Amino acid sequence: MAFCLSGCNFISYETKPIANQEVIEKITAKDPEDPRFKEFLKIQGFKEDSLPIKEWGLNELMLCALFFNPRLEIAKKEWDVAKIQEMIAPIKAPSSVGFESGRQTTGVKENSRDAFGLSLTTLFETADKAKIREERARNQSLIKRLELRKLAWDIKTDLTLNYLRYHQLLLNLQIIRSEIKLQNEILNMLKKRKSLGLSSSIDSNFNQIELNKNIQKLNEEQYQLNETKSKLASILGISAEKLNTMKIANINMDQSIDIFSKTLDDETKQQDVINLGLFNRIDLRIALAKYAVSESQLKLNVANQYPDIRFSPAYIFDYGSSKWLLGVTSLIPTVEKNKNLVEEAKKLRDIESLQVEKIQTSIINELAKLRDNYINAKDMVRKDTEDLSAANELENSIESKFNQGEIDRIELTQQKLITMQYKRRFYTNKITLMKIGFDFEALLQEPLNTNKNNEK
Repeated sequence: MAFCLSGCNFISYETKPIANQEVIEKITAKDPEDPRFKEFLKIQGFKEDSLPIKEWGLNELMLCALFFNPRLEIAKKEWDVAKIQEMIAPIKAPSSVGFESGRQTTGVKENSRDAFGLSLTTLFETADKAKIREERARNQSLIKRLELRKLAWDIKTDLTLNYLRYHQLLLNLQIIRSEIKLQNEILNMLKKRKSLGLSSSIDSNFNQIELNKNIQKLNEEQYQLNETKSKLASILGISAEKLNTMKIANINMDQSIDIFSKTLDDETKQQDVINLGLFNRIDLRIALAKYAVSESQLKLNVANQYPDIRFSPAYIFDYGSSKWLLGVTSLIPTVEKNKNLVEEAKKLRDIESLQVEKIQTSIINELAKLRDNYINAKDMVRKDTEDLSAANELENSIESKFNQGEIDRIELTQQKLITMQYKRRFYTNKITLMKIGFDFEALLQEPLNTNKNNEK
């Protein structure tokens, strides 16, 4: 009978084996030129005439990651599972239907020799257990939704870090190549001097060593650039070959630093920044949702002290006699076990409460550290600006003397090399300053300026 009642709702099992070749094809098929991705970009506000994207800035790359990154696909599926659990939670235990029949071979002929019985057993839950389960499932679903949002921020943070590193490495390679060119010029001039007996081999040997160091540095930077590009492709969820076809936009360091400084240099906004960290962080809301789950679990353990009741109405035809029955059964909970379960739930709730405090303390300390780092980085950039300006002035002065024939070319080239080294340090510290601004956003999990544009 139960089979007949539920048979129309049966779902057949379908296999879904993992085929390695199909997975590989799926990865290689992910393409920024995909029409589905273009439709996604239109939903995000891109106009038809701006597609396909010609230059990929940080915002465009983030949209690419949101569409293709497999970690986000997994998180979305986990949230879907949690939403299904939310629908399942309030459903009570299934009722049961029973049918019994029998026949006796002996007995009075006037009486029926047949017997059968029909029974129904249904559960009545006490203490609002279904509502509590639903409340717990709602909070668990909320956790998965917040974890999806946090994952998106984690991906953005990772993408930003590697995006900045990519540009820093490109800049380093450009400057180091210029340094190597100047070092080669100096070395050639020293070798000519040595051949004329105007200098010793010490000078040329020293410059050869410095040149070799820079060549080694160039190779290391190129290796790190390739590694960073591989990380970027992984974050975006596309193949390295597809990334190589995308033109990465230049970054406007001055614009980004100015945008961050409007908030970070304004003393009246510092408490707002702290409050943003204390109340806006997604992982803090996750901790609060976990606290709510532990609170629901405590309620459920308390409710489980009250036994559920099973009602079993039945009809029996007993060899000519009709009988109606009503059975009531209940499992008596173990008092000691329930007591310990309630105590355990209280401890778990206390742990989740302390987790909230732990996160907030960490946020305050991290904000203070970033604040100090920001001030130090600004001072370093200011000093580097002065040093680079002085080096440029000195180079111009030496070049003027060279043009007047007061000094030779080697002194001018050496000063150009020194200026180039100051330039490399200046841009390294400037990118560090800009990165600290993005570190603030990563910590707050909120843009410091919603209208900012990090592209070229």
